[in-house]
Amino acid sequence: MNKLLLCALAAFLFLSTQESANAQAADGNLVHITKLKTVRPEGGNMMERDSLIAIYNNNVIKKNKFILSHREYAHYFTENSSDYLIIEEFKDFSSWEESVKTTEELEKAAWPDEAKFDAFMKEMNKYFENWHGDMLMHINPKLSKN
Repeated sequence: MNKLLLCALAAFLFLSTQESANAQAADGNLVHITKLKTVRPEGGNMMERDSLIAIYNNNVIKKNKFILSHREYAHYFTENSSDYLIIEEFKDFSSWEESVKTTEELEKAAWPDEAKFDAFMKEMNKYFENWHGDMLMHINPKLSKN
């Protein structure tokens, strides 16, 4: 009796896991959203921040063939305008995983000297709090406008 109950429970868990896995394999592309908070460091300015981000994006993001689209949004027009969003689109989950590996390779190619890379990232990251939030979502193609 216990073996039968255990087998039935295992079958139920297997089938319910399969449905949930299939439900997440949606037709739409994946979107990775990173939320950051900007800061205004002493002696820094937004032109420098944007220039550093552009250097990184030109050397890494734009060369990453797995990233279908990349957008950056800075909060606009309120007294607290520190929110900063980075939204990247991928074909599917495996493309997102490959983009992570490719990003690391492109960073090493652009900054072969690890100390110089660390210095660059420190300079760029001084414009952001040491915090971020991430979400990985899929686009609902039935409800999205291209």
